Amino acid sequence: MTAIIGWIGSVLCVSSILQKNQLRFRTLNLAACVAMVTFNLANASWSMVALNIVVAAINIHQIIILRRDGATAATTVDAAAAAPVATETADLAADEQHDTRRELVAA
Repeated sequence: MTAIIGWIGSVLCVSSILQKNQLRFRTLNLAACVAMVTFNLANASWSMVALNIVVAAINIHQIIILRRDGATAATTVDAAAAAPVATETADLAADEQHDTRRELVAA
């Protein structure tokens, strides 16, 4: 039974790393930490118990921040990275409109 808990923890850990959504990543990783703490307690692997408790605390802290800041299930790492590009494109479009108006006034 102990080995099954260890395997579940490992699968949850790998699954969490594959997530693009930060909240889902933190939640799955927290579940993995809980499973791994249980597994490592049963095997008296104290350094791994300590490590997983620290990682679980970090995940809890980050989940609280994500929820407080209004993160939704649609928030992904890719969306955050793409935001500056959209802003830059909008700025260029506004500059082009401004230049066109200058040409019309000059004519």
